[in-house]
Amino acid sequence: MLGMERRHARARNGAIAGALLAGLGASGPARAQSAPPVNDWAAFRATLAACWSVPPGTEGSLIAFRFGLDRTGALRGPPLVTARRLTGDADARARYEAAATAALSRCLPIPITPAFGAILGESPIRLRFVNTPPSAAYQINSNITLFAPR
Repeated sequence: MLGMERRHARARNGAIAGALLAGLGASGPARAQSAPPVNDWAAFRATLAACWSVPPGTEGSLIAFRFGLDRTGALRGPPLVTARRLTGDADARARYEAAATAALSRCLPIPITPAFGAILGESPIRLRFVNTPPSAAYQINSNITLFAPR
């Protein structure tokens, strides 16, 4: 049974990576091109939060990604899903995962300053989309938790 769960997890990760990479054109999303360059972790977090639209009926869900960005703010490879706790029926779970994937597609690449690009190029990003009431979360540098707006 565990082997089957691992195969399903790999398949879901592959589908997410394909959706993300398909959604990212050579020039990136229009929003990213019109935004001022990001120069610090707080602005980076705020930019990611602005891209996330939380689907209704998914309270209690979370999904976590690990990925890297290059010095220009573009993905260095497909994001890896490192954790999932999806609630609700099958449709709600699929909508939550799709919303998190869409947030990354809408946001990336993020326009960044050269100085912040040098930091991003050396930092794996750990990003959690959480649909629970906000609580104390580790929010330092590249460890980012985005809570659903209330």
